[in-house]
Amino acid sequence: MTDVPATGPHADEPAEPIASVIKVGIGPAGSSGPDVPPSIALPAAEQPVLSACTVATKAQLPAVRTLGAAFLTVHNNGRFVALIVDADPATTGQGVLAPADIGIGDRELAELATACTAEQLCAVLRPRLLERLLADRGPVLYLDPSVHVVDSVADHVVPALARKPLVLVPRVLRPLSDDGMRPTPEELAAAGVYDSGFVAVAPGAEAFLHSWFDTVRQAPEAAATFLDSAPALVDHEVLRDPGIGLSVWSAGQRQLTKDDDAALLIDGRPLRTVHFNGFDPQRPWLLSADVTARPRVLLSEHTLLAELCTSYRNELVRHGLGQERAEYGFGQLADGTSLPTGLRAEYRRALLAADRAGERPPAPAFGTAQAEFIEWAAEPVDGLPGSTRWALAVWQDDPALRGQFAEPFGADSQAFREWCAGPGVASGRIHLDAVPKRPGGETTLLEQLGVSVLGSGWVADLVAASARSSGLPAATEPGYPVVLLCDDEASAPAERYVVAVRTGPGPVGGPADVNEVWVTSETTRAALEQTVSVPVRAITLPVLDRPAREEAARAASRSAHNIGDEVVFATVVDHAAERVGNALGSVSAFLAAFPDRQDVLLLLAVSGSAEHPEAAERLRLATATDPRIRLVEDPISLPFLLDAADWALSLHRGGGSDLLAWGLTEAAARGVPVIASAHGVVTELFDEDTAVLVPCHHGGTEPDIEVASKLLREVADDPEVADRLSRTGRWHLLRAYSLPKVADQLKERVEHAYRTWRARRSASRSGNDTDPLGPLHSAKHALLRQPDVDVASRMPMAPALRKGVLRVLNHYDNHLRDVLGTVLDGMERTAGELLRRQDEIREVGGLVELESLRADFERLIDRHSQLGDQLVSTDDGVVRVSADLAGQGRRLRELEDALVGEAAKRTKQLDTLADRLDRLTLMLDKTLDRIDALESKVAESLRERDGRLESGLRAADQALHTSDALRRVVVREHERHGGTVEGVSSSLVLCDVGLLRLPSEDALMLPLLSSNGVWEPELSGLIDSLVEPDGVFVDIGAHVGYHTIRVLSLLGASGAVVAVEPCDSVRRLLRHNVSVNLSPQIAERLVVVEGAAWDQATDLLAEPTLTGGVAVRPNPGPPVHAAASPAQNQLPAGSVQFANAPVLEPMDENKPAELGGSVRGVRLDKELESIPSLSGMRLSVVKVDAPGREHRALGGLVRLLRRDRPHVLCAFSPSAITDLGDDPITVLREFRTWGYDLVPVDQQRIASPEEVLEATGDSRSSTLWLRPRGKGV
Repeated sequence: MTDVPATGPHADEPAEPIASVIKVGIGPAGSSGPDVPPSIALPAAEQPVLSACTVATKAQLPAVRTLGAAFLTVHNNGRFVALIVDADPATTGQGVLAPADIGIGDRELAELATACTAEQLCAVLRPRLLERLLADRGPVLYLDPSVHVVDSVADHVVPALARKPLVLVPRVLRPLSDDGMRPTPEELAAAGVYDSGFVAVAPGAEAFLHSWFDTVRQAPEAAATFLDSAPALVDHEVLRDPGIGLSVWSAGQRQLTKDDDAALLIDGRPLRTVHFNGFDPQRPWLLSADVTARPRVLLSEHTLLAELCTSYRNELVRHGLGQERAEYGFGQLADGTSLPTGLRAEYRRALLAADRAGERPPAPAFGTAQAEFIEWAAEPVDGLPGSTRWALAVWQDDPALRGQFAEPFGADSQAFREWCAGPGVASGRIHLDAVPKRPGGETTLLEQLGVSVLGSGWVADLVAASARSSGLPAATEPGYPVVLLCDDEASAPAERYVVAVRTGPGPVGGPADVNEVWVTSETTRAALEQTVSVPVRAITLPVLDRPAREEAARAASRSAHNIGDEVVFATVVDHAAERVGNALGSVSAFLAAFPDRQDVLLLLAVSGSAEHPEAAERLRLATATDPRIRLVEDPISLPFLLDAADWALSLHRGGGSDLLAWGLTEAAARGVPVIASAHGVVTELFDEDTAVLVPCHHGGTEPDIEVASKLLREVADDPEVADRLSRTGRWHLLRAYSLPKVADQLKERVEHAYRTWRARRSASRSGNDTDPLGPLHSAKHALLRQPDVDVASRMPMAPALRKGVLRVLNHYDNHLRDVLGTVLDGMERTAGELLRRQDEIREVGGLVELESLRADFERLIDRHSQLGDQLVSTDDGVVRVSADLAGQGRRLRELEDALVGEAAKRTKQLDTLADRLDRLTLMLDKTLDRIDALESKVAESLRERDGRLESGLRAADQALHTSDALRRVVVREHERHGGTVEGVSSSLVLCDVGLLRLPSEDALMLPLLSSNGVWEPELSGLIDSLVEPDGVFVDIGAHVGYHTIRVLSLLGASGAVVAVEPCDSVRRLLRHNVSVNLSPQIAERLVVVEGAAWDQATDLLAEPTLTGGVAVRPNPGPPVHAAASPAQNQLPAGSVQFANAPVLEPMDENKPAELGGSVRGVRLDKELESIPSLSGMRLSVVKVDAPGREHRALGGLVRLLRRDRPHVLCAFSPSAITDLGDDPITVLREFRTWGYDLVPVDQQRIASPEEVLEATGDSRSSTLWLRPRGKGV
């Protein structure tokens, strides 16, 4: 037990006999119970009989000290712990805990502090503190900071906790009478029957405390009444001792007296605790400041109770009340702005909604993310444009504001905004950034043909696309006369022709002054025009030309939804339109059509489950027992889901089905055939040739489920119908509802609306019959007015001076009058002529010209007003000129004095500048000298560098000549001492893999290796990076074994290499090169296949090539080995082994391959599987050097390619493939179906077949990397 000195008397107070120490629960380091911080746990030998705790703020520290001192005074072996919710880290310890000590992290504390008031935050952390203290295995008593302990409660609490894990105290022991006095029975019910300021727990109450914390965290306002549910959640005991819990609730029911020893008694029992809830030390004449009107207890009538209040107030003062003015740490932001209670509640709701949705919660107001919180608080509230969350919370919390601004974001928005920006910000009630923004100016009306599309959603997007495609000026701001409102939230300014665009026959929402209603079907038009008084017209929406569904997209969607080869019917379900959508009808038809069939699926793409839980549960229950019906309720792309479907199904009812029908067009445009109810807009969009239409009962709008089930059975077994309808449905929609066609219809409608708007606007303007030239005549008389020179003035000579000025300016004045008179006469004649013509035009009905003339006339009137203003200001200008002339001389004299002073100053500045120039000149000379020196050093350095470079070049050239000489020497020595290949004319070269013999007629590889010493270095490096140590490298078209020897050297004694070469002479050179450059142990890993790799076992024609080998092509004549048995044509006749490795013998041929004879074509998958040494090994890399024949060679290896998924590097030649009679694009697409991506080696990125062909161009061949899809490099 650690002892901490209690707060003692102040210097100006007399010392009183008090407890010398406050004993708090601080154990030594290392003492701990389960999950209990060392600052809480105690050694087992010092376990107290009873531990007490409280939760408070820094502002309540005097009450906490008073409570701790009083408790430990009457409980000698007790301990006391206080949790300060806004404690500074430096002030914790010694019995004072911070939220972090009970497992509340910084982010969680910031969120709780933002969402809760001070009282609510204490209530939330109360059960968490009790839960953590219970780990000490001892009884724990929670007391509110306002509780005053008079006598020990251990002899009541400890035995009760030995019997039950929870002990409660009721606020009253008898019902409160309903006599109008306060507190009332209703207030007691709202506050809770049990006193939350006195709660004792013991082991066994952990689950209850955890539930308590979870509940009040989500709903802090329910903290007061949560204990009322405790009897149903945990075993408990209620202490009905009247001496415990004396408070404003029970003081009127209990008699407070003193015994002979001056001890306080309650109903004859010792007084133990007094709960001063609501007691205000500044108003000690009230037992509770919350109950001021008609209180049940008056302190003036209860002397002993008044003495208790006075004594408690004195204790508070002695423990720091009035001297420590600590503010609540989470009451305001760093700039001093207070958080309104309503904003805290709104943040709490947003926090809870984000937690339930699994989304990122809004940032809290405290911590490092304060700026993000202010941005969130400054966002507008849904449905209240021009508002902010903060401003709305302040308005809702203040009744005075609600009375002053009845519509803060409507009619009173300007005044309320000014209050927020002024008194609201100045008083710290609202943050400056959260002040409602001043509404922008109304969009200027452009009086020309054009259309504005307002609203959001896919209907607005399609209408906007049609407007843009029509060629009309279009905008998303209401600047044009014709405004299309595509949802109920949009609104239009005045003087617009407003058209409401709707997709159903429901009530037309939005502004009241709608001039027309446009609907998306004739069915809806017929239903709606009977209920509205404005014209109703039908328009169509465009079906955008999106790419049709490809097989790859279908496979990807099915894989994502774990769908195999089943026949899939997809239905879109919106619970907001449950009856119209008729999802249960689709389920019923599916179940009736396929009662036992397992190769069918019904996919239901569901939306609106959270907003309509009853409808969602009804659908879940109807489909829960059948695994063939799947509900997709997670957010997902609808086109992606439809890609998995074979049919789009919609058995909708009437009454607002336009959205469903137009949604089916999206599916049909993707190439998904449609099954739909035959009524309403569906019959306008589809017919029997473009969709499967389900008839309705008696020609109504209720689909016939029995017929629908029959149709489902029929189409499930007929894929040809689905294929035909997918093509015809897509073609029909794209032709009939193409964007240009719909745009022309929209343009016609907009032009008609614009003409109507102009006619109405002209009629409204022509109602005034007053003389339009009257103002002009009045203005003309202003030219005759003379200035009054006799006006009184404080200057005695003012009238005479005015007359003199007028005489001086008389000529100028007369000139101005003549000019202005002439202008006004011209204007009058022009205006009269315009009026005459306007009347003529009005008589003949020329409204367009009339509007033009009216605009010209308005401009003339504006100009006339400007000239009138100029004329009126002329008199004032004359007076100002006189005043200016009088003051000009004074300013000239002042200017002369200023010039003299400035000249003296400039002379001094010039002297200073001359000195600075001298110093700069000296510094410049020194700098130039240093530059010259540096230039000399740089020139010398460059000469030395050039010399070193020239020496290095000479040395490199000498080394190159030496290397060439050594290469020639090595080759000659090997020619002299090494053997040649008998019967093969060859040349020897030295390269990076060793000494290679190549055919003497090789015109391609031989000269390159002779000069460079390397062959295809990029390809070689890629092979080295891809080959696996224990895998098989297949070299198709191995030639003399350049890559074969490289890979054998790289693999060593592991792995194997299979070389495929059809030319006999080249094969002998390959064997020779392997024996010369590799050891016998490594050469054993080589298998040589004698023949040409092909997609079937057959005879092929051989043709000589530039490399000295042969190229093969199909033999159009009879097979060379026609006499052989079928088994001989399919399997190798036998095998020999080079260096103990099997080598397949060639077939007997009538003519050598190199002379244009025939060679044996083999399927490599069968050949490789027949070789024992390759058993159990997997293909690692396959190289194909057979331009134009690569697809045929790989076609005979496709089974192993699918099994082992090796990397394939092939020489791809479109021209050679075409010469062979095959299609290059088909070949590339076939590679992709094997599970490979096409990667040109020179680009190192995945390309489509078209991109590969485009990149290859006219070149003969390029190296193509077939990279296994999904396999790492």
